[in-house]
Amino acid sequence: MMHEITQAGHLTAPSVLCPFTPRISPHVDAVQRWSMQWATRHGLLERSGARAAFARARFANLMARAHPDAGQADLQLVTAWLISIFVLDDLLERALVTDPEPTRSAVEELVRLLREQAPPAAASPVLGEVLGRPLTGALDEVWHRTEERVSPAWRERFVGHVAGYLIGTLWEAGNRAEDRPPRLEEYRRMRYQSAATEMFFDLIEPMHGVELPAETLADPMFRAMRLSAGTIIGIFNDLISWPKEAAVGDHHNIVFAFQREQKLSLEDAVYAAVAEHDEQVVEFMAAMERLDSTDPAVKVCVADLVHWIRGNLDWSLESGRYMPSEVPPQRRAGE
Repeated sequence: MMHEITQAGHLTAPSVLCPFTPRISPHVDAVQRWSMQWATRHGLLERSGARAAFARARFANLMARAHPDAGQADLQLVTAWLISIFVLDDLLERALVTDPEPTRSAVEELVRLLREQAPPAAASPVLGEVLGRPLTGALDEVWHRTEERVSPAWRERFVGHVAGYLIGTLWEAGNRAEDRPPRLEEYRRMRYQSAATEMFFDLIEPMHGVELPAETLADPMFRAMRLSAGTIIGIFNDLISWPKEAAVGDHHNIVFAFQREQKLSLEDAVYAAVAEHDEQVVEFMAAMERLDSTDPAVKVCVADLVHWIRGNLDWSLESGRYMPSEVPPQRRAGE
């Protein structure tokens, strides 16, 4: 089944393959109200226009779509993680350009403290000065509320994925500083890290009170599913956000990588990205069919990978975070 995307507000996107049923948690409105209060309490909405932009982004909607069967308290926790990472991402994008060396040191310090299970703000006043005390306080809270639910093995895996996300962010910042467009294969590899999907896929487990066994994490089919799911999410984000990035001269988008490397028109580059998205969906579904497990923990994690793919698509169209000034052309790849 082809998912036809026509219009949401003034945001449009090309049609992509997405044969998954949309779902959303009944707690979404309550979590959205809570998230505004939580972000306000932590001082994350002090900048001019921040509250209006936050409301338009609808972060709670993404988590409610990605985890439609989670309880309200669990949705609140994972939404707080999402808010914290988006704030961190926006901050690093600015700070790595204006003050790169202290910011890089702060990133390394953050990963070290998470590995040592030390609260970032309390353990490192310098980290608070670089990232800001509101953000480090928010990270303190979400990390403390998460790490008490999980095993040391899960913590180490999760922190490794946080480190991977931060490495991807530093790579993007270095490219921007040098005005360096990445090669297509390099972009594919590093985009997977900067998208932070692995750390959010890890959070599926404590949200549902489960932990995946080591043999599942090493299973080639399960690994292929996670890789495809994260790639699908990253490509669709690029399909939504390329006009916004084009407006500011940001090279980090698979559409631009296709355009440069394969000497395509912008329209053909968009549909090369659509084709790659759809190939990844087919690979995801094939791996899901071949995955041989009756473990309830595996089943709930697989279900939320499906919800993540579909939920990210629907949220991207309803969120104000990616509203562009222009829209992609409307046709299927190959037409």
